[in-house]
Amino acid sequence: MPEDPETVAERLRERARRLRERALAEHADGDARVLDPQPVDPPPHARADGFPASVDEQLDRFPGVAGLVVVDDGRVLGVQQGYRDGWTNPGGAQDPGEPLAETAVRETREETNIEAEVTGVLYARDFAVDYGGPEPVHVPLVVFTGRRVGGRRAAPLVRVSSGEPEIEDVQWFDAGALPEDFRDRELILDLL
Repeated sequence: MPEDPETVAERLRERARRLRERALAEHADGDARVLDPQPVDPPPHARADGFPASVDEQLDRFPGVAGLVVVDDGRVLGVQQGYRDGWTNPGGAQDPGEPLAETAVRETREETNIEAEVTGVLYARDFAVDYGGPEPVHVPLVVFTGRRVGGRRAAPLVRVSSGEPEIEDVQWFDAGALPEDFRDRELILDLL
């Protein structure tokens, strides 16, 4: 039986807050930024589904997102996704029940073949997903900082549902050579 949409939205907003606060408490050194929610469209795999009928339905679609800004000898690890312009840090969708820091480390390994560990938090915020319901659905996003502990960079041979490669390229960038179109570029340069 579907839950009241306002109740679903409130429970998801509270869940996002708890996950953000947990990540900050466990990994931030006091100066991590908490940014305002960012309005976003639903991800492609959830667009036709409309407003989630329950919290569990939303968690099956899009539970949370984590990224990792990996630094090694003053260089930053970047990925170029096959379905989006520009460069970004590795990251992606949380598996249900997985802490966001583990998501960031797992996604980094899957997307770049680099083993990393979390050292802090660059920023935290919510995605405010507009499913056309009474209010946006909040999904937590935490971008962690980290350092390389092993592995050799390599782009995986995985394709997204539309056929493009998930990751086209993986590169290390010196601060002075960080591409202008690198997502969160200014925050990363401040970190370096």
